[in-house]
Amino acid sequence: METNIERNATGEYMDSNHIIFWSDSQRENKIGIYIMGGCDLPSAFSCVPLIKPILKGTCCILKEGQIEKSRSDILLQSLKNHPQDLLAPVLEKFYLPGNFFENQLFKSNFLASNSNGFEEFPKQVVILSIAADVARVVYQHREHGFLIDPSGWWNNQRIDLMLRDLSSANWFRKHFVSLGRMTVEAFIESFTELISQIQGVTNAHILVFNTLTIEPGNINHNYQFVKRPETLRRREFNFALVELSRKLNFWIVDIDKVLKQTRTKNMVDFAHFPVELYQPIGQEVYRILEELDIFKVPTQPASDSSRHKKLPPQKHQTQTLLESLQAQLDQKNQELEAQQLETLQAKADIGQYRESLQQVQIQTQIQIEQLQTQLQQSQSQLHTSQTELVQLKSYLQQTQGVEGVMSYYRSRIASNPDNIQLYHQALTIKQDDAQIHLQLGNALVRQNRFCDAIATYQTALQFHPDNFEIHLELGKTLEKDQKWDEAIASYRHVIELNPDYAWSHKYLGDILAERGQINEASVCYRRFCNCKRGFLN
Repeated sequence: METNIERNATGEYMDSNHIIFWSDSQRENKIGIYIMGGCDLPSAFSCVPLIKPILKGTCCILKEGQIEKSRSDILLQSLKNHPQDLLAPVLEKFYLPGNFFENQLFKSNFLASNSNGFEEFPKQVVILSIAADVARVVYQHREHGFLIDPSGWWNNQRIDLMLRDLSSANWFRKHFVSLGRMTVEAFIESFTELISQIQGVTNAHILVFNTLTIEPGNINHNYQFVKRPETLRRREFNFALVELSRKLNFWIVDIDKVLKQTRTKNMVDFAHFPVELYQPIGQEVYRILEELDIFKVPTQPASDSSRHKKLPPQKHQTQTLLESLQAQLDQKNQELEAQQLETLQAKADIGQYRESLQQVQIQTQIQIEQLQTQLQQSQSQLHTSQTELVQLKSYLQQTQGVEGVMSYYRSRIASNPDNIQLYHQALTIKQDDAQIHLQLGNALVRQNRFCDAIATYQTALQFHPDNFEIHLELGKTLEKDQKWDEAIASYRHVIELNPDYAWSHKYLGDILAERGQINEASVCYRRFCNCKRGFLN
């Protein structure tokens, strides 16, 4: 390839999603590099400094699409015609651009703004990524079948705005159903169709970013007992991408290899790269573009068919990928051999453990016999202790009255809060004791005996109808038992008794929101916030 760098790029124009740069000669030779996708693809722009010295003409690198439009099945649906009246509510509620469902990828040219207006460029290169297919979850309209990734809406809204717009969340739940993450089989089918459609309308060379297979910052080194590690999922998608590149004749930008060689320090996750890692990725993109002769000035116009058939399958690139994957496989085999050695050692140890177990069993039998003897003695002592307890209670009642006995039970309950029998014994002494009833109800809730707890709270309210704390615990237990109307009534009674208690407003608001009473729920949440600040409207 020609690498004469005597003529450098002498001009540059940048906008929010593209850059145009040119040499001082042959500006009419236009080179268009079109990027469609999400978080990992902006790193491709770092190849610009490498292109400038060899450029003879005008080059534009433009990126369109956000992460919510990056999955291959969502990209493909732009080929379908959906009635605008069906799409308008989706665009409005999820704050999507008006061209979200339009066909931008499947065109042979694209427009980019410059200082004089707009300039048209041919799509000579299209760059995609499989990261969204690996990681993203999409939702399907229950009636009309179109797809959407609502992550931008969830992630970009403040929580207070979300609380005011609960109607949108209810609308979304009513009209959309989750399809989950894409399977490898679905990826192969969808990505095959995507590449074929692009090749059918453009003569572009296609580059595809694979994914980093390791998890940055993860200290795990043995996934033997993990049912479905994410690193294994990404490795399966990378293998599938290799097979597709052989079949469909496109290039793979081996992000997995580049980042492992450069180290993944300071990476947040597998798809978000710190700026210092952009350069090696840009170098890999530039290496492929140079090998494709993208920047060589054509001596004569090439026919569509000759341009489309220019590249043979990328055997050397596939070989590089296979070598990388083979190295990973060898490493896993070494780990497996180490595990097998550990297994053999474990088997040798089992014989020794069995002998030790027999001795332990003999000793255990001796201990059981001793414990049985001790148990018989303890039962005899328990009978004596129960007799003494009856005598103690009688003495306390005679000397200190009812409060003396209740003081004894409160002490016992504090040491044994889940002993239900103690509460009942205390209530036989003083059946209208509000604190004992409340503690008994709470103990029953901890044991998931909701019906018994509700009955206990209701009995307590017969003696203390204005005790807001008992009403509050009753409401919380009714809610756990899914008795929504009774829980709402109980929370309202709590608010009447003590309107300054913030959490009763919050609990009531949660139930009302769940039942779709959005306006009343919003009032409750505002009162909750005001009470937390120390005042109530």
